[in-house]
Amino acid sequence: MLYFATRVAVLALASNGGCIATSPVEFDPAQSFPPSVVSEPTAEFPLNRIGQINLDDPVENPEMPLQIRVRDPNLDQTLDYRLFLDSPPAPDVPFTSGEIPPSGFLERPTDLFVPYDLLSPGECHRIELVVVGEFDSFVEPRRPAEEGDFDNATWWVRVTDADNPVILQECR
Repeated sequence: MLYFATRVAVLALASNGGCIATSPVEFDPAQSFPPSVVSEPTAEFPLNRIGQINLDDPVENPEMPLQIRVRDPNLDQTLDYRLFLDSPPAPDVPFTSGEIPPSGFLERPTDLFVPYDLLSPGECHRIELVVVGEFDSFVEPRRPAEEGDFDNATWWVRVTDADNPVILQECR
């Protein structure tokens, strides 16, 4: 009986101009867009200027806040980040890394922090943030798993204290 019902359904579809797919339908994979990093409009240390920190100034939290917005059209994708300090030529390893969870929105407000104890006085420090969909490995710590799926941002900050009131080597 089931065989007969199946045949009747097939004949009905065929006579009415219906279509039966006999092979799997292939879809293009969802396009992945690279993230984009911009400063928060009210960031204490925006990307477009060199920051100043005096380690002798009293602060509640001895950390440099990096206030950013990560823009990513892949609304449900978790992003990875790595922060590098003064590299190259120093060891090219991140001093911190983590995830930026999906927010369901194009922009993901994110605050990252650089502890003051990593910032030697009397120097201009380069802080680099790399954001990717996924990192390839730690062998090449900036390489994304998918080519082009990254953005980076660089902050420069002059750090002084009472013993080192002058920056001997300018930011470059």
